[in-house]
Amino acid sequence: MAKVLIIFGSTGGNTEIVTDEVAEILSADEHKVTVKRAEESNVNDLKGYGLYIFASSTYGQGLLQDHMLKFFHKVKQTGVKGRKCAVIGLGDNKYNTEYVIEAVKILEKGIKEIEGELVIPALRINKTPIPYLDTSVKDWAKKLSKKIK
Repeated sequence: MAKVLIIFGSTGGNTEIVTDEVAEILSADEHKVTVKRAEESNVNDLKGYGLYIFASSTYGQGLLQDHMLKFFHKVKQTGVKGRKCAVIGLGDNKYNTEYVIEAVKILEKGIKEIEGELVIPALRINKTPIPYLDTSVKDWAKKLSKKIK
């Protein structure tokens, strides 16, 4: 059983839907999961967990959601050196196909720069996540659960 912290940035609610589903699946596998919005989090929240999941939608020309952008900047200053991490990114190619799900690239690069350990390839969701909750989201969370047991 791992102690997991999920921090997410969501404006329209889709990222929140995905993180809630991941939390439910991990909790069913007996992991202790805490879910927090990026705007309600601070770097002191990063203490005492075995896994950190950072989740964000992609906005504008390939940017993290506003609250996650601010929070993750602080994380990069503080670091997660040697800590296990995972990433969830959402996007929608109807806005800009060049930057679809760019949030994943930004978060993964930041984690690598501060020497965090990515334990699983990122969960990437294009468009609404609803059709993927019982498939891609569930499969990803189950794989993650096995890696952190």
